[in-house]
Amino acid sequence: MDYVLETENLSKDFGGFRALDQVSVKLEAGKIYGLIGQNGAGKTTLMRLAAGLSFPAQGSLSLFGHQGEKELKEERKRIGCMIEYPGIIGNMSAKENLRVRRVLKGIPNKELEDEMLELVGLSNTGKKKAKNFSLGMKQRLGIADALIGNPEFLILDEPVNGLDPLGVVEIRRLLTELCRDRHITILISSHNLPELYQIATDYIIIHKGKILKTLSQEQLDENCKRHIRIQCQETAKLAAVLEEGLGTTDYKVMPDGVVKLYDHLDQQDQVAAILYKNGLAVTGFSLEGDSLENYFISVIGGGQND
Repeated sequence: MDYVLETENLSKDFGGFRALDQVSVKLEAGKIYGLIGQNGAGKTTLMRLAAGLSFPAQGSLSLFGHQGEKELKEERKRIGCMIEYPGIIGNMSAKENLRVRRVLKGIPNKELEDEMLELVGLSNTGKKKAKNFSLGMKQRLGIADALIGNPEFLILDEPVNGLDPLGVVEIRRLLTELCRDRHITILISSHNLPELYQIATDYIIIHKGKILKTLSQEQLDENCKRHIRIQCQETAKLAAVLEEGLGTTDYKVMPDGVVKLYDHLDQQDQVAAILYKNGLAVTGFSLEGDSLENYFISVIGGGQND
């Protein structure tokens, strides 16, 4: 299968600082990938490498199944991006900004300008100069700018930054529709993890330049689903006690032998008493599973990394 973006052992250094360290990712078409990481984790660096705004120290990168300098230059015509800050010209109106981008890309359709402004909710800005826009309006214009030319792959760095709650909902709806209706693959970074949770289909967790985890929405939901985490040496006996003593089959035995019990969450004392009564030496017993933020913190190693 040809991936929209595929990297293998991609590394990038800035002086003595390694911003990306042996990063290998594969992005499939028609998905929205949430790139999660703290400031300085390597999110923007990875996006800049994909967009051709920076070049790796080591490793390989391919776009739409092609690699090599000449091929990548051609394939990047299929990409739209807004990285770090919207690349807008302050003394021009929203429409004039889009006209510049359209002409630079060699696209003849003038009607695209109004279509894009309508799409991001900026059609009523008239002759107002972009330098006088609010941060949220600049973000919208940056997204419109990235969409000129109908890209197949959209790279957005913090696109909801500065937007009010209504604006966030509108951009969420827009990106979901672009993915669903136009089959655009989207790579999006955001500090707003609850918002990312509502839009992404897949997640990439990056920390200190390394990819720690890649997982689908379903896998994330499984990890975040509230459960009683039980650890003991006799996993088979534990499973039997849960079924016979508690009358439940709503549990899962993990590869490391940990058992996740999704039932009786409000009856932890009863569960513990039945396990004790059946002679099970429990070495771990806790209520777990929560938000994307908590899962992210657990993956990067908790509070010591703050």
